[in-house]
Amino acid sequence: MKRFISISLVLFAGIVLLASCTKRDYYDDNQNNDESGIVRYISEVNSPYSVVKLDYDGQYAIVYSVDNDTRLWPEFNDVLIGDFSIGGSRSVYNKTYGRSIRLEVDEFFRFENDAINAVIRREDSEGYVSAFKKNAIKLQRRTPAIK
Repeated sequence: MKRFISISLVLFAGIVLLASCTKRDYYDDNQNNDESGIVRYISEVNSPYSVVKLDYDGQYAIVYSVDNDTRLWPEFNDVLIGDFSIGGSRSVYNKTYGRSIRLEVDEFFRFENDAINAVIRREDSEGYVSAFKKNAIKLQRRTPAIK
C-alpha cells in the first residue's frame, strides 16, 4: 500500500511538473492581421485617396478614406496600424493622429511612382480634378498638434 501511494505521488508530481512547462513562442502571432504602414502620398486635389507604404512587405497600397470628415483623412507621414487587405471598409488606427479612421484598400503596387500615378488617374476619371479647379480648397486638412 505504501509503495502504491508513493508511486502515485511521484507520478502525480511528474505530471504536474510536465504540465507546468510551456513552450515559448518567439514569433509575433498577429491574429488580427494588423500591419503598420506610413502614408507616403496624399491627394493634391483634396480627394480621399492616399498611398500607404506597408512595413511588412514594402508594397504600396492605394487607400480610400471612407470618413466624410476630412480631418480624419490621413496626412503625409501618418503611421497607420490595422488590416490592409483589399476590399471593404475597415477601421484602422492612425497612431500619429491618435484616432481610428475608416479606410478601404483598393490596390497594391510594388513601386511608389506606380501607386501615385494610379491615384492621379483615379482622381482624373472620378472628377476630383475638375471639382478642385472650380473651388480650390486648402490642402492642409487638420492643424498640427502643439505640444
